[in-house]
Amino acid sequence: MSYRFQFAFLVFWLCGLLTFSFVYDSGARPEFAAMEDKECVFCHLDPAGGGPRNAIGQVYEDNYFEFPEDFDPEAIMAEAEEVRQRLTMAVNIRTAYIKTLHVNLDGRERATCTSCHSAVDSFLLMQGELTVNAQASDKLRLTLSNNMGAPLNMFATVDAIPTHLYVKVGQFRLPFGLKQRDHNILVRQGYNLGSHKRDVGVEVGGTYGKVFYNAAVVNGNRTAGQAADNNQHKGWVATAGGTLGPVRGGVSFLLDRDRQLDREMIAGAFLTAALKNLTLEGEFNFGGSFGDDESIGFSDDDIASKGYYAGAKYRVMPELMLSGRYGLFDGDRTLKGDGRQRITLGAQYIFMQNGSLELFYWLNFANDDRNRENADRQLEGTDQLILMSHFWF
Repeated sequence: MSYRFQFAFLVFWLCGLLTFSFVYDSGARPEFAAMEDKECVFCHLDPAGGGPRNAIGQVYEDNYFEFPEDFDPEAIMAEAEEVRQRLTMAVNIRTAYIKTLHVNLDGRERATCTSCHSAVDSFLLMQGELTVNAQASDKLRLTLSNNMGAPLNMFATVDAIPTHLYVKVGQFRLPFGLKQRDHNILVRQGYNLGSHKRDVGVEVGGTYGKVFYNAAVVNGNRTAGQAADNNQHKGWVATAGGTLGPVRGGVSFLLDRDRQLDREMIAGAFLTAALKNLTLEGEFNFGGSFGDDESIGFSDDDIASKGYYAGAKYRVMPELMLSGRYGLFDGDRTLKGDGRQRITLGAQYIFMQNGSLELFYWLNFANDDRNRENADRQLEGTDQLILMSHFWF
């Protein structure tokens, strides 16, 4: 194992110095809100954060995610109001080359963005997303995004009380935990809460001082484009937290029914700390399933699954950032040997105003207690090297 660690870190630093690439994209990052002591709506059209930026956010992005010394947000917004377009668009294109370091020659399986083994190195189109925002009125905004033919976001946002309360109706990402662009985080995969997951319903949220909050009632499907209520039930999810200086943290809770019509509970806590060029973040989640005649509990016996991830990001220069993350997910605590562990190393280099090179190195830990009858649920210790190009406007 020590050899793999040495090799992984050697690849990490060489790629960071020679190819200048990174794991995260130009989308919303929780550390920016903590670092600038601002709420997401300060830079984004969506008050919940993420997606296209407003005029202030565009200045922040164009200046390599820093505000200029002479920056005047009021003047920027006043100018934007005068020339505000009713319709804005954003495009994200991402391609990847996946190099599998351990191949499986049986079946010649092709690598994918979530596979843990392959026999064929491959190029993939990871993202081809078009987002359209229409400002219908001062309080109403419409958002539509489509990724490679599949609809993602389709919702209307009403600013009922500016800053303090918004209402979102349509198909959107569930407001749970830290908002991430990377759908390969193990704990998110395990709970079906990845960044590519969407559901249909109603969300309300906002901020009050240093406190932020949101809640939603949805179908419970957590699958984009699946408008029908297949499980004949509703799901409930809520997040609340606050900021204290450079630290931003909170808790989330989700309750719905699974396919067996048991009540499924997922709870989590998250934290982000931004210290100059260094950002630390982490999230811990756990879940359980309960019948209608059972009360929902939080004891050790009631918790069926646990998972967490913790990571750090360091901005070497405005254009270059390095990152590392450790993640673990135990989907069934009663089943020995099904735990998944992964270290993700990465780097990003923004080589032009609207383009970057990004690199992942996945160090997947083999589980010595692996149960071969459940092999499809476990990583086999096979590593992957993923090089991406990303362009946006």
